[in-house]
Amino acid sequence: MSKHGFFQITQKLFLRDENKLLILRDRKSGYGDLPGGRMNEDEFFSDWLESMDRELKEEMGEDFKYKMDPEPILIHKHRVTEGNHPCIILGYKGIFKGGKISMSDEHDFMDWVDVKTFDPASFFEEYMLEAVRKYLDHYA
Repeated sequence: MSKHGFFQITQKLFLRDENKLLILRDRKSGYGDLPGGRMNEDEFFSDWLESMDRELKEEMGEDFKYKMDPEPILIHKHRVTEGNHPCIILGYKGIFKGGKISMSDEHDFMDWVDVKTFDPASFFEEYMLEAVRKYLDHYA
């Protein structure tokens, strides 16, 4: 008899400024990343968009302005690098609305890449690579 698994939830934002997509690099793993992060246990039964907003403020700073479609455009799986925990990714479309981006110390690199020419294999690994490829296939 199989047992039920326990999974974490990560929410990621595919943030656009016209034809540019914001990409980040995770300082610990060295892998490509997107803005957003894991939901805290106490946020599970609350509005998940509040969890996403908390993560974005932590990672992008208080002056960062964005508009996000509240319906996920992508559901994918990955393993959290630290601890190898199974995790569900919920991906959302977002538009950069201005303000200053103040990258947190979780990331050591940030760039706006052209969605028509960017090769995600040059930057992303494994499940995040698959997620970014899916996004670009549908929305580039």
